[in-house]
Amino acid sequence: MNASQVVFLVGMLLGGLGLFIFGMKIMTQGLQALAGTRMRTLLSRLTRNRVTGALAGTTVGFLVHSGAGAVRLVGFINAGLLTLEASIPIMIGNNLGTTLSMQLFSFHIGAYCYFAIAAGFLMQLLSRRDAVREVGLMVLGVGLLFLGMNTMSDAVGPLKEGGYIQPFLAYTNGATAGGMALGILLSALFTGVLQSSGAMIGMLFALANGGAFDSLSQVFPLVLGAHIGTCVVGLFGSLGTNIEARRSAVSHLAFNVLGSVVAALMFPLYAKALPLVGVELVRQIANTHTAVQLVNGLILQIGRAHV
Repeated sequence: MNASQVVFLVGMLLGGLGLFIFGMKIMTQGLQALAGTRMRTLLSRLTRNRVTGALAGTTVGFLVHSGAGAVRLVGFINAGLLTLEASIPIMIGNNLGTTLSMQLFSFHIGAYCYFAIAAGFLMQLLSRRDAVREVGLMVLGVGLLFLGMNTMSDAVGPLKEGGYIQPFLAYTNGATAGGMALGILLSALFTGVLQSSGAMIGMLFALANGGAFDSLSQVFPLVLGAHIGTCVVGLFGSLGTNIEARRSAVSHLAFNVLGSVVAALMFPLYAKALPLVGVELVRQIANTHTAVQLVNGLILQIGRAHV
């Protein structure tokens, strides 16, 4: 493989990532438009107890993903609609809801992306009803998202065969303490630049589909790092807000950092349990994303209940 081919494949990989992120933003816009005022009032109405607060946060996380959800939490606290204490179950649910939306993207339906793009475009073009146009926007975003994943997957195979991917993965293998720490750090930095854990997880899906990973140990630290890197969005959103709102953004970061440390220590357990509920590596990535946030959320809630 010559240099021009490598450059083309890297461009293809980055272009696919751009399509994925753009599709995710369009899909989120459609979902938010469909939810309308219901989503804007959801948090203020369902925070009377921890269970309904967690359910509200899960719904918001599913619709807008954890980073944007954290920004909304910061805004609610800054406006005096939520207290820091009441926001904690919502934050936990927000993290979990994001993982559930990524579960949908882990299924092998990318072959139908062009149908989704065509259908969404026609709904946008031909309909005069706002609801139909918003659904069309969401469908168009889903199609672009899967097209981006397909593009990344197509670029990964030749790059792996050329030996350009393995050197990076050799240093981020969760089977060793150093590999786990380095993998978490690099993934957190990359996710912070992307400002989206969903984009990072989607890229991991594409890499797995392309055959870049051989085992769960290679991808586990990268999932944990994505949980930390997405907190950058909430931290930036808290600039210029009151002290309680800033504490909410910091608590989101602290929860994900401590949760990643706990998950890293529990990796031998996850390595045995996750393959039992999904043989394919893409399924294991999606299940890691969900299981880690679910377990960490339960640990925090149980801990708070006994304080």
